[in-house]
Amino acid sequence: MRLRLIVIGLAVAGVMSFGVFAAGCGSDDEASSTPAASSDEATEEPAEEESATTATPAAGGETLKIEMGEFYFKPADVTAKAGTITIEAPNVGNAPHELVLAKTNDDPAKLPTASDGSVDEDSLDVPGEVEEVEAGADGTVTLDLQAGRYAMFCNLPGHYQGGMYGSLTIK
Repeated sequence: MRLRLIVIGLAVAGVMSFGVFAAGCGSDDEASSTPAASSDEATEEPAEEESATTATPAAGGETLKIEMGEFYFKPADVTAKAGTITIEAPNVGNAPHELVLAKTNDDPAKLPTASDGSVDEDSLDVPGEVEEVEAGADGTVTLDLQAGRYAMFCNLPGHYQGGMYGSLTIK
């Protein structure tokens, strides 16, 4: 499992590095930056009825846009079709965040945790994640997801305990 995550991480890093090179940017940061949301926007709870923005990328598959903030995902519950899925995760909050996916039928609020309160990722089937994204920046990951239920959560210290989790259903 660790080797798979390392290979996925290296592949994503390679693609992102090529993008930075092709764009002529001098930044070595994996995430591209965008303006941060105002502090009023960053602290508002997301509306329950909103759904993820989906589009069909040129290479096929589906793209989901899931915003990260203190301490929520917007939308918190997402549905998509099985296959190649790109998750675009802009961090509209004021603190760093990440989006970890775990294939599980467990309630996202009741995942197994370690003694420090963080989710025990080693006890779960984690196909991938949007690694830590600084405030005002965007993170992206592309995964091949099979049908099933997935929990999404931020596993940075205190974030899961603060309610930063949601669900992804793949049909």
